[in-house]
Amino acid sequence: MPVEPAADPDARRRRLEALGAALRAGRGDQAQALAETMLADGFAHPVALHLAAAARQRDGRFDEAIALFDHRARMTPSEPAGWAALAACLAAARRPEASLAAYDKALALAPDVAAVLCGKARVLQGLSRPDAAEALFRRALAADPEAFEARFGLALLALETGDLDAAEAAVRGLPAGRPDAGWLAARIALARGEAEAARARLAPILANPALAPDQRAESLLLDGEALDALGQPAEAFAAAVQGKAIQRRLHAGRAAGREGETDKLRRLGAWFAAADPQPWRAAPTAEPVPGEAWRHVFLVGFPRSGTTLLEQVLAGHPDVEALEEAPTLAEPYAEFLSSDAGLARLAAIGPAEAQAWRARYWAGVEALGARAAGRVFLDKAPAGTLYLPLIAKLFPTAKVLFALRDPRDVVLSCLRNAFQLNAMTYAFTDLAETAACYGAGMAMAEAYRRVLPLDLREVRHEALVEDFDAELAAVAGFLGIEVVPAMADVAATARRRSVRTPSARQVREGLNRRGLGRWRAYAAELAPVMAELAPWVERFGYAGEGRGGGAAG
Repeated sequence: MPVEPAADPDARRRRLEALGAALRAGRGDQAQALAETMLADGFAHPVALHLAAAARQRDGRFDEAIALFDHRARMTPSEPAGWAALAACLAAARRPEASLAAYDKALALAPDVAAVLCGKARVLQGLSRPDAAEALFRRALAADPEAFEARFGLALLALETGDLDAAEAAVRGLPAGRPDAGWLAARIALARGEAEAARARLAPILANPALAPDQRAESLLLDGEALDALGQPAEAFAAAVQGKAIQRRLHAGRAAGREGETDKLRRLGAWFAAADPQPWRAAPTAEPVPGEAWRHVFLVGFPRSGTTLLEQVLAGHPDVEALEEAPTLAEPYAEFLSSDAGLARLAAIGPAEAQAWRARYWAGVEALGARAAGRVFLDKAPAGTLYLPLIAKLFPTAKVLFALRDPRDVVLSCLRNAFQLNAMTYAFTDLAETAACYGAGMAMAEAYRRVLPLDLREVRHEALVEDFDAELAAVAGFLGIEVVPAMADVAATARRRSVRTPSARQVREGLNRRGLGRWRAYAAELAPVMAELAPWVERFGYAGEGRGGGAAG
C-alpha cells in the first residue's frame, strides 16, 4: 500500500467530505471512484480501504480484498467492524481458520453483536461443527431477539441435521413474506417428501418480479428438485438450466481473467502426461508428526460420484474420524500446483520441507476440530483428485479411495444441484462445460496414476449400493479395519452428523437404488454432451447398462 506524501490537511478534509456526501446520497459508483483515487494517491483512510476491499471481494479478487481489509482493521484495531469485515472476506475466500481468528478479534471487542456472532456461526456451520454454530446463533438471539440471520441459521442447522420438526418450528419464527424464509420452508417440505407443497411454497417467490437474482436462481434449482420428485424430468431440467444460467451471469465477472476449472485440470493433466515418472516415485521420508492418525485416508473423485454415501458408511465405524470437504490442501496447492515451476519443485521436494507441510496440514486438521490422533482419519474432498500429487509426495503412506459413478449420472447431478459457487462449481452452471470439466478431470486422473505411486482403490458407487456387504468388506479390508454393523445404518450416521452436501436428504433415507441410472429419464436433455461422455462411459464399463432408479452422490 503506498504511503501518502505530505498533504494539505484541507485537501484531505475535502476529499473525505466528498466521499461521505457520495455515500449519504447513495451514489455508490462515485464513492467507489473517490475511494480508489484516494488509495492511488496514498491516502489510506479506513472508509476508502473498506470500499476498495469490498469491490475486490465482489469481483472474486480475494487476495487483494483480504490485504485491504487487513490494512483497514489494523488501522482501527479497536473497531470490531473492521475485523468482522476481514473475517467475512476470509470466509468467502475459503480460509476458515483465519476467518475464525478475525471473528474472535471482533467478538473480543463486541461480544454481543448479533451480526458478528452469526458470521462466526456460519463459518463453524460450514466446517460441520453444528453444536458450536448453534451455540453462537443462540447467543445472537439472546443479544437481539429479532435477529433474522440467527433464526434462519438455526432453522438451516436443524434441516442439515435432519431434525425437520425443529427446522419447521424455527421457520415459523421467521418474518412472513421473506423469500428466504419461503425458500427454507420449501426445502423442509421437500425433505419430508412433499414435492407439491414445496412447489406451492416456491410459486409466490418465483412470481415476484423484484426477487433478487441469486434468490431466483436458488428457488429455480429447488423447484427443479421438486419437479424431478413429481416425475417431470423435462420441466425439472429446464428449471435447473434456468437457475444455473442466472448464477453463471452473476459470477461471470469473477470468473473472467482467472484460470477456469476445466483449464486447470487440462493443464495439470498435460503436465503429468509429459512428466518423467522417476522423480515422483521417490517419496521423501519423514518422521511422524505427533498427533497424526494411525491411518490416513483421502476420499476423492469428482463431485456427485458417491463420496457422501461412502463417507457416511465409513463414519459409522467407531475408529473413523471423517472430515467433510474442508480446504486442508489449499495452501500446498497454491504453492506447488498452480504453476509449472511449483510442480517441478514438488517433484524434487526434500524430507524437511515435506515434513513442514505435513505439520501444517495436521495443525489445520486439529484447528478444524477433527480428532485424528490414533484413529483412521478420512479427509473427504470430492473435487480433490487434482491434489493427488500432493498426497503422493507429502503423505506417501496414505491410502486413497477414488469414487466412480456412471459419468452420465455425475454430469446430470452436477448440473441439477445447487452448490456454493467456486471455480469448480462455476463450471457446473453450463451443461457443456460440466461435461468438459468431467472429461478433463478423468483425463488428469489417468495421467496422475501413470506417474504417481499411489495406494489407491476405486470404489464404484453402483457396487456399493447394489452389493453393499461385499463392497464394504473390500473397502474395509483395503483400509485395515473390521466391518461393524453400525456402518450399514447410513441413515442413523447421517442423522447424528451435519451433512451439508446436496446428498443430505438421500443419505438420511439410507441405502436405496433410486439414483442409479437416473440419467435415462433425462437422456433427451443430455443428448448434446453424450459424445463427450461416451469415452468415459465405455472406459469405466457403463456402456449398455440398464440401471434404473438413487443413492446419494
